Amino acid sequence: MPVPCIILASPRLRKTRWPRLVVVALFFVTNCMWAKGPAPATRIPLDPLGFQPPLAQFMLAGSSMLTVDYVDSDHLLLTYSTKKLLKRLSDCPPADQDRVVDGVLLELPSGKVLARTSWRTHDHGQYLWNLGRGRFMLRIRNTLTTFAPMVNLAKGDAFAQRPFIRTERRIGGVLLSPDADLMILETMDPRPSDQVLGDQPREEDKPVQINFFRLISLNGADIDVHASGALRSRVTGRIPANSAGYIAILDDGRQHWSFDFRSYGGKIKELAAFDSTCRPSPMLVSRSEFIAFGCHLSHTPQILGAFNLRGEEMWEQTMTENYVSPSFSYAPGSGRFAMSRVLTRSSLVDSDSFSPDMFGGQEITVYQTDSGRQLLHVDAAPIARAGQNFSLSPDGLSLAVVRSDALEVYRLPELTKEERKAVQMAEASAPQIDGDPSMVLSSGNGDSTGSPERSDPSTPPAGTREQPAPAAADASSSSASVAGSTPTPPAPVADAGPKAEAQTSSTSASQQAPAEQKPSDIQGDATPDQPRRPPTLYAPGEKHGNDPAHRDDPR
Repeated sequence: MPVPCIILASPRLRKTRWPRLVVVALFFVTNCMWAKGPAPATRIPLDPLGFQPPLAQFMLAGSSMLTVDYVDSDHLLLTYSTKKLLKRLSDCPPADQDRVVDGVLLELPSGKVLARTSWRTHDHGQYLWNLGRGRFMLRIRNTLTTFAPMVNLAKGDAFAQRPFIRTERRIGGVLLSPDADLMILETMDPRPSDQVLGDQPREEDKPVQINFFRLISLNGADIDVHASGALRSRVTGRIPANSAGYIAILDDGRQHWSFDFRSYGGKIKELAAFDSTCRPSPMLVSRSEFIAFGCHLSHTPQILGAFNLRGEEMWEQTMTENYVSPSFSYAPGSGRFAMSRVLTRSSLVDSDSFSPDMFGGQEITVYQTDSGRQLLHVDAAPIARAGQNFSLSPDGLSLAVVRSDALEVYRLPELTKEERKAVQMAEASAPQIDGDPSMVLSSGNGDSTGSPERSDPSTPPAGTREQPAPAAADASSSSASVAGSTPTPPAPVADAGPKAEAQTSSTSASQQAPAEQKPSDIQGDATPDQPRRPPTLYAPGEKHGNDPAHRDDPR
């Protein structure tokens, strides 16, 4: 299938035997036909499914109103908010925003409905995450459960849920590594029951607890979860980490930056440099590749660079449009990822007073990671600032997206011989797991207090690298701090579920480990008379997309 791209045409009218008018007419007709974009391989009308178009005010505000996910290459899971009467609950807090979300399991390419379900959620935040291999995680308030539609379909209940993680704290963010082997759970102190939305306490009065969990895929629908440490922060943030380590950002001065990959066992791999007038924001797209947003001549992140863990910058691209709310879907096994951007007509978008005419649409581009080749470019409608209205198939050969009144599936080209070699090389260069996030947290790498007595075993010899840039995600400054005397509240507890009797003895100790860790401070830049601060796990300037206060940040 033809891949859309920009073609610079300059017809030489004087050398052709055709009349000029005919040539000009053909030129414009060709470009108009191309402007329509690629045709979908499959189109599934949404009206017969009971789909109700969400209100634009919620979609533009960043509310999670619909999701599209591949279960496997032949099945899709579509969920969406519906307008239904709700039974009054006696214990429903005033701040709740109850709604009903319908889930539909679809067969491809026929669009046949294989199963349906409904959930009652209590807010407009993200409620569904794709854990890969046909498994999903559902959030209802502060309880997380899992389900595997295709595994359970044969058992008569495709949406049967299994207990996963429960907490008394308020879930503010859930981060998954590209291959869903590490989950970072960000929780805040519970909001008072009598507090209404719009009258929230100050950010510095809401300590955030960040828990790390390893996710291990078992047979069927089972997922084993292991608690791997915790730290405290003042705000939520996006953390470029996976099960092997994390990306650290180092300021080399004069708008020159460097990246390190730091394993949890203390190993450091120096990576390529990156020029940017603002702090770059890295994001892993596979176990051994990442992208980074940067700026040139301004503080707008319009430079996109791609890097691997072999120390190479693979490519760099300039994005000229203003945009907010980038979101992603990954297919690491094919070396591809899809990125969505919500285009804006101005570089400044005020979340408190926005209108539809501030936005210019939502575009989705599928990239080949090693080369930057754009495999597909398509628009989504309606605009969803929360993302999740598109999904890249696990094999990277198709993209599903909601467009107006239909769910459209686009075919992507097969991998070339060179691209297959690049994927194999990327897999071979993926770092081995040599430790646990708790090792970094307990040694001070992730929560340095700047005390001279606290040493960093992973710090290279003096003079080899410059001061790492602090990486706290703060809406007002580049640093965040938590009072050291604040006691660490109980950590989220992983539910043993049906395997409780077999795993009680093996999981109880790991579940208590985060609660026993000492609270920590995340501080800013070191002054000349202070020792070198190890980098935190935060990407600088990053705000987590699930936090309503941070939805405007395009990074």
